[in-house]
Amino acid sequence: MTIEGTTGSDPSNHEEAHFGRMLSAEAGAGRRVAYGSLPDQYFEWFGDPHTAGTVVILIHGGYFRERTTLAHVRPMAHALVSRGERVAVALLEYRRAGGAGGHPRTLEDVENAIAHAAESVGDVRWVVAGHSAGGSLALSWATRQQECGPEVRVRPLAPVTDLVAEARDGLGDGAVVDYMGASPAEDLSRYLEEDPRSRAALIPARLDVLLIHGTRDATVDVAFSRGFPAARLEVEGADHFDLVDPQSPLFDAVVEALLG
Repeated sequence: MTIEGTTGSDPSNHEEAHFGRMLSAEAGAGRRVAYGSLPDQYFEWFGDPHTAGTVVILIHGGYFRERTTLAHVRPMAHALVSRGERVAVALLEYRRAGGAGGHPRTLEDVENAIAHAAESVGDVRWVVAGHSAGGSLALSWATRQQECGPEVRVRPLAPVTDLVAEARDGLGDGAVVDYMGASPAEDLSRYLEEDPRSRAALIPARLDVLLIHGTRDATVDVAFSRGFPAARLEVEGADHFDLVDPQSPLFDAVVEALLG
């Protein structure tokens, strides 16, 4: 499936500036809840989870690196609450590479944060979404779920779907190798514990997986989503950050895919 939008010039010339605009945008923090004792083990609630009909777990990206926090995705969290009906968003922070994170600690944080959020909310429709590296974490989380349980929408946005390929190709200036702590040649076993592409068959049927990717993504090529065995929505003309930027004219496609 493809959603069409404006195209313009090569997105590789604009993505850094686009991300810079998002980093400079100010948006209020949500209600902070700790799910662990360490500084980065918390999430922020936007909207009221106790009256919500839909709860979105939102996992930010940033190539797993310490320097990128959840702050740049706060505008998206606010937008989902305002555009949806009875929607609450749990925006997750987690330990990251360069700090206390990295494999397997980062994914453990995501698992613990989602479990903590679920414990405090009743019978709702669940959506687990993540952008870029956050999309990889959402997919890896999905591969670790049991066959029995509630139905969940899994909506990775421009996800890193293949950690082995990303490490081999040195994408993101070696971000994946930094995150995993070794190359696949040095320790393939740790990749098989987390790599979404290698573990895709383990995702239970109760999880409704739809990958959403822009066709002009210059950071994580749309080919990564095209090579993943799941349904896919391509947003024509979208760059890497259009999918998490409420100011983008293409953001409505993301809202519909998450909440529609």
